[in-house]
Amino acid sequence: MTGSGASRPRRSRPFVGWPTPRVTLLLQCLLGTLANKLNVPQVLLPFGREPGRVPFLLEAQRGCYTWHSTHHDAVTVEPLYENGALCSQKAVLIAESSQPIRLSSIILAREIVFGFIIVTDHELRCDVKVDVIHSIEIISRTRELYVDDSPLELMVRALDEEGNTFSSLAGMMFEWSVAQDKESAREELSSKIRILKYSEAEYSPPVYIAEMEKEEKQGDMILVSGIRTGAAVVKVRIYEPFYKNVAAALIRLLVLENIFLIPSHDIYLLVGAYIKYRVAKMVQGRMTEVEFPLEHYTLEMQDHRIAFNGSLSGKVALLDEKTATVTAVQLGQTNLVFVHKNVHMRSVSGLPNCTIYVVEPGFLDFTVQPGDRWSLEVGQVYVITVEVFDKSSTKVYISDNLRIMFQFLQEYFEEQLTTVNGSYHVVKALKSGVVLINGSLTSIISQNKNIQLIKFPIVHQQEVKIYFPIKLTPNFLAFPHHPMGILYRYKLQVEGGSGNFTWTSSNETVAVVTTKGVVTAGQVRGNSTVLARDVQNPFRYGEIKIYVLKLNKMELLPFHADVEIGQIIEIPIAMYHVNKETKEVIVFTDCSHLLLHLNMDKQGVFTLLKEGIQRPGPTHCSSTHIAAKSLGHTLVTVSVTEYEEYLESSATFAAYEPLKAVNPVEVALVTWRSAKEMVFEGGPCPWILEPSRFFLELSMEKTEKIELTQVRLPAKRKQNQYIYRVLCLDLGEQALTFRIGNHPGILNPSPAVEAVQVRFMCAHPASMTVTPVYRVPAGAQPCPLPQHNKQLIPVSSLRDTVLELAVFDQHRRKFDNFSSLMLEWKSSNETLAHFEDYNSVEMVAKDDGSGQTRLHGHQVLKVHQLKGTVLIGVHCVGYSENKSPKELSNSPRSAAVELLLVDDVTILPENATIYNHPDVKEIFSLVEGSGYFLVNSSEQDIVTITYMEAESSVQLVPVHPGFLTLEVYDLCLAFLGPAVAYLRVSDIQELELDLIDKVEIGKTVLVTVRALGPSKRPFRNKYFSNMELELQLASAIVTLTLMEEQDKYSENYILRAVAIGQTTLVAVARDKMGRKFTSAPRQIEVFPPFRLVPEKMTLIPTNMMQDEVHIEVVQLRAVRILAPATRLITATEMPVYVLGVTSTQTPFSFGNANPGLTFHWSTSKRDVLDLVPRHSEVFLQLPVENNFAMVVHTKAAGRTSIKVTVRCMNSSSGQLEGDLLELSDEVQILVFEKLQLFFPECQPERILMPMNSQLRLHTNREGAAFVSSRVLRCFPNSSVIEEDGEGLLKAGSIAGTAVLEVTSVEPFGVNQTTITGVQVAPVTYLRMSSRPVLYTARGRTLAAFPVGVSLAFTVQFYNSIGEKFHTHNTQLHLALNRDDLLLIGPGSGNYTYMAQAVSTGVTLLGIWDRRHPGVADYVPVAVEHAIEPDTQHTLVGDVICFRTHLLNHDGEPGIWMISADNILQTDTGTGVGVARRPGVATVFHDIPGVVKTYREVVVSASSRLTLSYDLKTYLTNSPSSAVFKLFVTTGRNGANLKGSCTSSQALAITTVLLPETLVVCHVQFSNTLLDIPASKVFHVHAGFSMERGAYVCLIKVRPQSEGLLQALSVADTSVYGWATLVSERSKNGMQRTLVPFVPAFYVNQSELVLSHRQDVGEIRVLGVDRVLEKLEVFPSSPVLVVSGHRHSSLTPGLVVYPVRVVNFTSLQQTSPVFINICCVLTSQSEAVVVRALKEKSGADQCEDSSVLQKFLGSHQTILFTLFAVLASTAFVFLAYNAFLNKIQTVPVVYVPTLGTPQPGFAPTRSPPPFMSPQSPPVQNRLQHWLWSVRH
Repeated sequence: MTGSGASRPRRSRPFVGWPTPRVTLLLQCLLGTLANKLNVPQVLLPFGREPGRVPFLLEAQRGCYTWHSTHHDAVTVEPLYENGALCSQKAVLIAESSQPIRLSSIILAREIVFGFIIVTDHELRCDVKVDVIHSIEIISRTRELYVDDSPLELMVRALDEEGNTFSSLAGMMFEWSVAQDKESAREELSSKIRILKYSEAEYSPPVYIAEMEKEEKQGDMILVSGIRTGAAVVKVRIYEPFYKNVAAALIRLLVLENIFLIPSHDIYLLVGAYIKYRVAKMVQGRMTEVEFPLEHYTLEMQDHRIAFNGSLSGKVALLDEKTATVTAVQLGQTNLVFVHKNVHMRSVSGLPNCTIYVVEPGFLDFTVQPGDRWSLEVGQVYVITVEVFDKSSTKVYISDNLRIMFQFLQEYFEEQLTTVNGSYHVVKALKSGVVLINGSLTSIISQNKNIQLIKFPIVHQQEVKIYFPIKLTPNFLAFPHHPMGILYRYKLQVEGGSGNFTWTSSNETVAVVTTKGVVTAGQVRGNSTVLARDVQNPFRYGEIKIYVLKLNKMELLPFHADVEIGQIIEIPIAMYHVNKETKEVIVFTDCSHLLLHLNMDKQGVFTLLKEGIQRPGPTHCSSTHIAAKSLGHTLVTVSVTEYEEYLESSATFAAYEPLKAVNPVEVALVTWRSAKEMVFEGGPCPWILEPSRFFLELSMEKTEKIELTQVRLPAKRKQNQYIYRVLCLDLGEQALTFRIGNHPGILNPSPAVEAVQVRFMCAHPASMTVTPVYRVPAGAQPCPLPQHNKQLIPVSSLRDTVLELAVFDQHRRKFDNFSSLMLEWKSSNETLAHFEDYNSVEMVAKDDGSGQTRLHGHQVLKVHQLKGTVLIGVHCVGYSENKSPKELSNSPRSAAVELLLVDDVTILPENATIYNHPDVKEIFSLVEGSGYFLVNSSEQDIVTITYMEAESSVQLVPVHPGFLTLEVYDLCLAFLGPAVAYLRVSDIQELELDLIDKVEIGKTVLVTVRALGPSKRPFRNKYFSNMELELQLASAIVTLTLMEEQDKYSENYILRAVAIGQTTLVAVARDKMGRKFTSAPRQIEVFPPFRLVPEKMTLIPTNMMQDEVHIEVVQLRAVRILAPATRLITATEMPVYVLGVTSTQTPFSFGNANPGLTFHWSTSKRDVLDLVPRHSEVFLQLPVENNFAMVVHTKAAGRTSIKVTVRCMNSSSGQLEGDLLELSDEVQILVFEKLQLFFPECQPERILMPMNSQLRLHTNREGAAFVSSRVLRCFPNSSVIEEDGEGLLKAGSIAGTAVLEVTSVEPFGVNQTTITGVQVAPVTYLRMSSRPVLYTARGRTLAAFPVGVSLAFTVQFYNSIGEKFHTHNTQLHLALNRDDLLLIGPGSGNYTYMAQAVSTGVTLLGIWDRRHPGVADYVPVAVEHAIEPDTQHTLVGDVICFRTHLLNHDGEPGIWMISADNILQTDTGTGVGVARRPGVATVFHDIPGVVKTYREVVVSASSRLTLSYDLKTYLTNSPSSAVFKLFVTTGRNGANLKGSCTSSQALAITTVLLPETLVVCHVQFSNTLLDIPASKVFHVHAGFSMERGAYVCLIKVRPQSEGLLQALSVADTSVYGWATLVSERSKNGMQRTLVPFVPAFYVNQSELVLSHRQDVGEIRVLGVDRVLEKLEVFPSSPVLVVSGHRHSSLTPGLVVYPVRVVNFTSLQQTSPVFINICCVLTSQSEAVVVRALKEKSGADQCEDSSVLQKFLGSHQTILFTLFAVLASTAFVFLAYNAFLNKIQTVPVVYVPTLGTPQPGFAPTRSPPPFMSPQSPPVQNRLQHWLWSVRH
């Protein structure tokens, strides 16, 4: 608030211009929409002798204003400017009146907008009045104060004579004082209250009060504070002397103590109970208890109100004033009140009091703290309180003399504290479980210690549930901050509690927890505390700390670093957050969402297992998995990049091969003193970082029985292979264990250790076997001969045989080594076979198939190539070393084998050709050999091979033609190679007949027939039966007889002539596929001996049968409307259609006639019903010729008529009887309202069923409740339906009504029942509806279904008034008038049909009830192309803008697709295509979920290209000429653009499809003598014109040289233009067009120099006549004159224009001056600069003349000069003439030297010679052009 003495700042106001009227009007409109107002409409200010002491702040709501007072002497206004502005929103009003009378002024505020002052009606106004104060009064919020409490604020209000309140008293001085209270005793004035300053009370007063207090002045506001209790009076008067007669204002205040009772509320006591009160008072915000007796007050019991049955003479309660104790005596109520000892203060209100009620006990209640829930926690201490309530549920005060008995089970609770009255207990929960606690109010102890029992004890029982403490695991959760990644989710585990928890997070921006305890965090850094509170007791909870921190450390934890190949290693990764200040490390719980990068320094050892999930574990927050793939080690580096900080950790991993015992696999068996080399392979390798920790060991059970030596070879046979030599020292068996691995170390704390165990046995031999060694081919089975019987074993008599000795123990186990044995060999017939050394054997290691290598004894048996039988034996003599065990003498020590020496096997036959037939079975014999063979073939699919072992033969059945080699391997003889046979499987190629074709009657000839295969190879005749080979005769004039003697490859017949004539003989055969082969026919002539037999011919007539179809063709006599029902309810539908006179004249009879009929429907009252065409539900608008059927939609009650008129489209067709042009019919329909019981929003449902139908009822309570139903017998014919109690309704053959009751028995004890009606009625009509709904662009309708649409037809059934049935049992029959346009079949639901529109046309669809054919419906299904335009006669090069009006339900178009983009290149975004080659393509338009329509486009080759151009245009080679357009079309219709194109399609044509690439354009001059190619003059390229819809050849003039321009200027020629398709380079069908060519004229001058002496010049122009005729030559200035022109008689096409100077001086002063040459034909405009030549001075001219005179004075000099000039001229002429004769070109324009211009000539560039085939002789033209200066 601004004081009165504030100075007014001086401001410089810049000039502000007034706005224009238009701006003013605009600003007035703006101001009108934002009306403002002032904070007060009227102000009343007090008069004062000192002006300016009472200011008032006036403020507008918004805006900036200039302020004005209408009466400056009364009120002034002071604007409060801010920030140097020229206007303000606030102003201070100051009363300036000097007369003590009522004065007024108006304050006006005008708004400034945009720096302009707006003088409008938007002016703010405030009425201000200045008047004299008539009286004052003190305003206070209360009249009571408390001692030493907060001060009270008092304020002065001033009134004028009329009682109006002044708006402000700010700044006026007042005098405040404490006056004497007349009503109280005489005391000091200041003893009760004192007046405070605001500064003393630390209150914030208005600014002007603070300023006045600093000056020790008092204003209109003051503070008072209470000191002592009592009454006090405060007085105030106006300090200004003018107002000395104004009466002072007084206010009387009471000062009280802030005293109260404890407890201060109403108390309920039981009879005999007592309560002790305390008294406290509040002093300076602190409560202090007061001791009894009280200084100023006494306590009294008042208003005793005794209960109904109490003692009226007694009191309800007794008060002990000394102790303030109240004892209840009897039932009732009384008041305990404070009474002031001072009589004058007893009327003071506000002293504390309370009411005491004495009641009877009602019941007990228990409470528990903390939590107030009876769900407790083991180990916690709780306070259990017993509360007593009266019968009105009011809590009773529990005094110390009450006795409450309370029981706790010691098993569950430990009592720590209990009060005497038993109402307060402190217990500790010890055990979990459910327990009951009991309490009862039994007695009251009176003051004389007597026990007063309660007549009816109050008992209460409480169930308590005790649970274990809630514990959340893990102890904490930590996640890395990952703002852009996936949130981390962690399921917390909870132990203890009730199992039902509420989850909360203290900071949900950091972590969110679900109701299932799943924590989600990671995007926001910070921490949060998650609490799991028990639902039964929220006070019990478990908590866990959640951290989301920055990742700054990672490491790979200790783990298994080496693994077997094929196994997977999980690499655990730990990540941390390290506090940089405290160095505290927090381990992340889950960091699996961080993107890990894994790098290996060696590839191929391990691979990253992509299927492995990065999952956290108990000690790590993420992991990755690698799989061991090959032997080796690698350094794996795992890195992560987060917040541009790169972290990594590395570790070494190794992969090793599986440890296995290679030899032996399980058991090793040796003889005494023999050794076994044990080989182990694989296992862990030495750890690469600490190889010294590698170990391997082979341990044994009995060290004394074997000798163990590790074999260390200089070069191991295989990596990671370990060999031990084990020598048998004593007989026995034991286990050997091989262990390998690394000892634990720092770098590999848990290395892998592998172990494998084998058994080693040392025993005596028990038996031996000798067998030949068979070397069979790879993959073949071994010799199948039994090896342990006495039969003969075949061996080769041609080659030596290796015999193999195997030794076995008593359990028939083969020895791995028996080299310690001494052996002896024998042969029974050494003539056949012998041994070179009978006492030796070669020990050979051999794998017998088990993977274990054993030593076998080999001995070579020498043969002598003789066949026979020999017995071979071997005997064991003993051990080679002494001191052998004695047990050997008791074991068998010999073995024998009998061998049969045979030759090698052979195949017979070795070559064969087999006929390819499944019945052919060819047998091949196997001779010699062992008898055990393996048969194989070089080709697998040609024959089927069967080896017949018993017959020692091979059977082949042919399958396919081809060549193959049959291979036979001998399994039991030494292998040298297979026996082979070469086979050919062939089909029949031809049949061959050989005979003499002329036979005399009665004679015979030989006929030979052969079947030949490929390469003329004959088949054996045994195959002829498989070929069904036979000879066929055309007639019986000859006979054939098969001969007995035949060769292998043919059949021979005897042909006998029995009759005279000619016949034909052919051989016929069939292959296995039934194909017939015929030989070349052989003509056989049987001739008689010299006599002729006349020829005779007999013809047999035949009958022809023809099927007949009877068609009835009738004329329509009349038509009628078939309306199934004529009385319908509102809001239903019914189909109507047209029939003929008879029932056979259905819509099938006339609905698809050609020419057709049109059907016109009308109704008399459109507000009763609507007639809509069929398929209107899918937005289809059928044409009138298809509207033989309609649908009636009833709308309102009423009667109306439906009329149809059938018109004949062609009067001459005779479709209507009597040559009528139209027929009509009319039917009446009554529409009525359906019976309703309630308002329409709540209509009862009823079930409508046809007769003999079933309906399964379903409710929404199925599965949730027990639902049953029954039929109520409410009607006599309730038996129309039957109900099985499970919801199945069955309707009989009787129509009627029944009532169905459905009851739902709910599990929570509530039963629901609903009743509905069931009506059984016959089906009156049916209606077929279609879908899907087809949407089109606004304003577009479909007249037919699109081709390709999938339609669904649904049949619905109605009763006689149009009600729809809920179930059906009708057997329908569907019929079509044609089946080539619509493919239809049953749908997935009942009474539904699915149809596919495959072709255009109209199909009539009829459907009716088989049992009641009159219940029928007929629907026309019209199918047309929905894709435009018509694509018939599409040629290569056509551009087609496809479009369709189909849209989806959102109004968006579908997707374009094409089947063959190479034929019709299509832009699928816009649907525009270019036909690029002949063929068939299909364009699809797919609206997903609605329709997929298509149109087939047949692109034909273009027969020829058609050229056209604007006949008003022509070609010219003028550089400034426009582009010439030659239009090209590929057909004869003049355009290649089909359809109307949108802007997007046009853009796609020009930027994407580029159809012009199909066309290549060419030009050529028509004049063949013109040796200038047109390509040098014109640039030709193809384009496509959207305006013309055709291709265009754009012919543009190229930049031309001067020689080319000069040569073409007189050329007489036209230009041929033509085009070809890129795909058809040939010129077949090519059309050329002749385009007129107008050559540009040529001027070889760019400058013309004139002088005083030579003031006339010439400009020469070359051109053809029609160009020169249109030539315009004119000067740019009047100083020059062009006087006519003349044609050169020597040079055709040359015209000369003389140029003359009118004023030479003006020419010199005018710069520049031009001669303009223009031609409208060629659009040329050339300019020749004309300039004046400066003349020499007069002295120079004189000097020149003197020199000439001197020259002429010497005649000798003249003669010499003359001869020199003549000679030079002749030489130049001859040389120049020879040069021109050599080049034979058109004349050359002479160009003078640029350095010395001659008058009359213009220096120009040097052009090339003119080229004109019609030029005159060169010499004549040169004479005219070169030497003529003026003519």
